[in-house]
Amino acid sequence: MKKITPNPPCPSAADFFASLVFSEPSKLDTTSKPMLDAKSATQDGDLHSLFVLTPNIDTETLLVHTRENLSSLNAMTDDLIAELRGQQRIRALAIQQFVMLSELLINRALEQVAPPHSAHAYAV
Repeated sequence: MKKITPNPPCPSAADFFASLVFSEPSKLDTTSKPMLDAKSATQDGDLHSLFVLTPNIDTETLLVHTRENLSSLNAMTDDLIAELRGQQRIRALAIQQFVMLSELLINRALEQVAPPHSAHAYAV
């Protein structure tokens, strides 16, 4: 026996969450409530923080990680710019310029916080 209607396509996770947010926002609250009820891993009991930074991280480490994040963002915008044309390309190039300027600022701050060591200091 032949099936009259074809199988519907499998929805992606993005489609699922978009349908919750745009069609029935109340369902999103009931879907996310169990996640918010979970106990927090932080000592202060803040349930609204997804990511928590250790309070005793030194400035140099924070700057290094920020520089790495900006470098990754720069590489991703490079890939995106190659696919865009017109006004979208111009906007993406502007975003990339802000990323590159931010990298320069972070690098200068990193030099001030932790000046580069001389080459002979690393000799064994």
